[in-house]
Amino acid sequence: MNRKHRDYRAEYLRRIERGFARGLSRSQARGHPKPHEPTVRPVKSPEKSALVYDARLEAGLHALRSGKSLTESARSIHVSPERLRRYAVRTRMVRRRGRKWIVGRDRRRRQMLLYSNGEAIVVTVRPDAAHEIGAYMSAVGRFLASNDPAFLAPFRRKWITDTSGMTHSFETDPNTLYELEGTGAETFEDVYRTVA
Repeated sequence: MNRKHRDYRAEYLRRIERGFARGLSRSQARGHPKPHEPTVRPVKSPEKSALVYDARLEAGLHALRSGKSLTESARSIHVSPERLRRYAVRTRMVRRRGRKWIVGRDRRRRQMLLYSNGEAIVVTVRPDAAHEIGAYMSAVGRFLASNDPAFLAPFRRKWITDTSGMTHSFETDPNTLYELEGTGAETFEDVYRTVA
């Protein structure tokens, strides 16, 4: 059977020309847009156009922050370097200096579960308040496991301020915490989200 010989160079040039005719850049026409360029493929749902928190890609950012190259970081979490680069740029945590990616401080807001005034609430906070909530919820977990109220002592009469300016005090009453834990509400991990 005699197969027709394909001219890959001509096909590539036609692909680029069609892209230019549609107003695309060369990288978009190739199907590999740069991190700051929108993708050419149609987005299936509106949620996919927004930056969605991805625990695996966050682990890649952590590897990048620890000094690994982008390729090594992507390999460590089993994704392509292009995918990790796009996620990193969209988080606005990285910038390019020469041939190296520099990871800055994470200034993104977080949605977190908090026990406050007898209720389990979800608050949106800045990173410093998120750190305090994480320490508090960890202390609550240790208290519930050990029944030792000493874990709650550092959080008595303390509060955090959310992004809208409202203050929320930490719930430290042991009986209330047992009740809140027994309601079967969402867990800390279910609620936690990074908000761009």
